[in-house]
Amino acid sequence: MDDMADDVARRMSRLNSEFYRLQASSFSATRHNRWPGWDRCLSHLVGDRAAPWDAGGASLRVLDLAAGNLRFATFLARALPRRRIDYHAVDNCEDLMATAPDAVPSGRVAVATHKVDVVEALLDGDLPTRLATAGLGPELGRGFDLVVSFGFLHHVPGEAARQRLLQGLVAATHPGGLCCVSLWRFMSEPGLAERARATTAQALDALGLDAQDLGPGDYLLGWQRLPGAWRYCHSFGDAEVERLAGAVGDSARLLGNFSSDGRTSSLNRYLVFRRS
Repeated sequence: MDDMADDVARRMSRLNSEFYRLQASSFSATRHNRWPGWDRCLSHLVGDRAAPWDAGGASLRVLDLAAGNLRFATFLARALPRRRIDYHAVDNCEDLMATAPDAVPSGRVAVATHKVDVVEALLDGDLPTRLATAGLGPELGRGFDLVVSFGFLHHVPGEAARQRLLQGLVAATHPGGLCCVSLWRFMSEPGLAERARATTAQALDALGLDAQDLGPGDYLLGWQRLPGAWRYCHSFGDAEVERLAGAVGDSARLLGNFSSDGRTSSLNRYLVFRRS
C-alpha cells in the first residue's frame, strides 16, 4: 500500500478546501441531477420486506458525509415520497451546502447540517471526535439507517485514510442498516484520463511539486479552464476497490459491488454494505 507523505496530504486537503470555497457556486450549478447508481443503491433499501422504508412509522435516519449541495437529500425525498426522513448532512464547505435547492420538502425531511473538515480529521486520527463536536454525538451512538458518501472518497489522500473512512462510515451505521459509497474511476474514460494527465502536469509545475509526491492513481484536476483552480482527486483501480471492500472485515456484509454513471455506465464503482 503506497501512501502519500503527511505534509503533501495536508497540502492536498487545503487545496481542495480552497477550491470548493472559491468555486462553490459554479460547482453546485453542475451538480443537480441524480446519479443512476443511486437507484441501484436504494433498491437494497426499499427491497427489504423486513424494513418497509417507504411506509409510516419512525423516521429514516440518514447520514450523508460530504453532502455538498444536498442533492442526494432531494433524490431520497422524491424516491421515498411517503417517508419521514431525518437527514444529517456533513461537509466542510458551508457555501456549498448553502446552495442546496429548495426541492427538499422541509415538512417531511428534517435536514441538519454539520461543518466538519473530514480529511483533516482523518489525517489527525480523530474523525469520531470531530463529528461528535459538530453535534452528531448522540446520533452516532444510535447509528443511522442509511449512511452514504458519494463523490468524496476520491478527495481523501492515501489508501490507509480511505480505508479508515469507510470503516468509520460502517461503524456509524445501525445494525441492519445500509452503508453506500461511490468510487470515481475517471482514468477509465480516455477523454477524462487525457485531461487528467495534462492538468496534473500543469498543476505540479504551478504548485512546485514533483510527480513522486503523488501516489498511484493520484491526479490534480482543473475546473472550467480557470487558472489555478486545482483539485486533488484519486482514480480507483480494481485492486484497490477490492482492498477497500475487504477493509470492512466482519463488521458488514457486502451486498453490492457494481459500476454505474457516465456515458459508459462505468464512471463510478459503488460498494453497498449491510451492517452486521
